[in-house]
Amino acid sequence: MLVKLGVPWLEEVLPEGFPANTSTLVSGPGGSGKPLIGYIFASGWLKNGGTVIFLLTSTTVDYLRNTMRLLGTDLERYRRRVFFVELDPAMNGIELVSDNHVRANFVKPDVWDESIALGSVYLSNSRQTLGTMVVGSALNLLFFSPTYGRAIHEKIKGALGVDKTKTYFLTVNTDVFGDMVRELEEVADNLMFSRMEKPMRLFLRIERIKGAPFKRKEIEVPLSREILEEIRKEAERGKKNLIPAIKRL
Repeated sequence: MLVKLGVPWLEEVLPEGFPANTSTLVSGPGGSGKPLIGYIFASGWLKNGGTVIFLLTSTTVDYLRNTMRLLGTDLERYRRRVFFVELDPAMNGIELVSDNHVRANFVKPDVWDESIALGSVYLSNSRQTLGTMVVGSALNLLFFSPTYGRAIHEKIKGALGVDKTKTYFLTVNTDVFGDMVRELEEVADNLMFSRMEKPMRLFLRIERIKGAPFKRKEIEVPLSREILEEIRKEAERGKKNLIPAIKRL
């Protein structure tokens, strides 16, 4: 099924829509706005009746809410159709924050599975027509764990290459773990590349899409400099605290 996400600049490169029940990887250097692209796709998904599980690696739920609002989507309107999983590498497992929000150490592959399963159970009670999109950003940070890094890489690879029960939209940073990132690029159904150009201009190029026509041209993502700068700052803040904690796992 192809989904029209209602985003004019996306429809320019995906004229017939975005394919549901496929996996997408957005790959690019640090600071190139990858999370924002995931949030834009998630916004269109919600507005078309779908549900979303957000895997928050280096940002908070409050930050996500504020960013989505800047992008034109108030997540409070979709409370029964969103589920938040906030990474906490200091935990052993999962802690319930509210009915649609958990903190979890999803560096561990079994906790990754359990977190998504909890989100699926919560969202199964909602009225929806598209199924569930799993949106996760900066996931290569998980690979810093000396104990779980390889195992969680295999888990993410399986989500991209095997699991077609959900629509995955994941982003990775190409600045570290280049070989592992390339393995993910190879198995994803859909592959996109992002880059940032001074002064704070975000560009996206689609390399491949499964089962849908697309235009292989680079397009500028029409976002304000303020939004792009804020996402860059938030990512840097998150990484400073997060990487040392993951390296201890």
